[in-house]
Amino acid sequence: MRALAFFSALLVSATAGAQVRFDAGVLGSFQQRFGAIAEGGALTLDGHVAIFPLLRVGAWATAEASKPIDAPSVRGIFGGGVRLKIVPPWPRGVWRAWLATGFGYDGLASDAGGGGFFEVPAILGASYRIRKPWVFLMELAARPAFGFWGSYYERAPGDVLSVSLSFGFGLDG
Repeated sequence: MRALAFFSALLVSATAGAQVRFDAGVLGSFQQRFGAIAEGGALTLDGHVAIFPLLRVGAWATAEASKPIDAPSVRGIFGGGVRLKIVPPWPRGVWRAWLATGFGYDGLASDAGGGGFFEVPAILGASYRIRKPWVFLMELAARPAFGFWGSYYERAPGDVLSVSLSFGFGLDG
């Protein structure tokens, strides 16, 4: 009976008018990849819609430029995926925090070959409302990767983990 009450509370909210129904953002990040040891930056577009008061589902697309320490040239990594975002009701006011995870695919292109891999991000994020609907976004992410394929990864180790710190602007609607 308690479980039924809990799930009912997730589905029905008396203060739904105060809930954010969607969000979208553009983030720039500083990124460090481990395995192939590469440094770089990325630009990410993301968006989510609320499916329950505390739960959002969305997608992201990323373009990254990074240079492995032992490589002569920069490589491009382009990817995207789906994301599940949990937004607790605290902190209140102009601050908002969240946890997110998902599943994505990245394709890699460089002078040394091409390839791709899958990733599962784990994200801790926060936003500060500048003026409704504008927000300043901050995210700390770890993205373990697996399933490497392609000519690039035949000669080089995989990017087994990416850690990034991102900042950007977005909309809460």
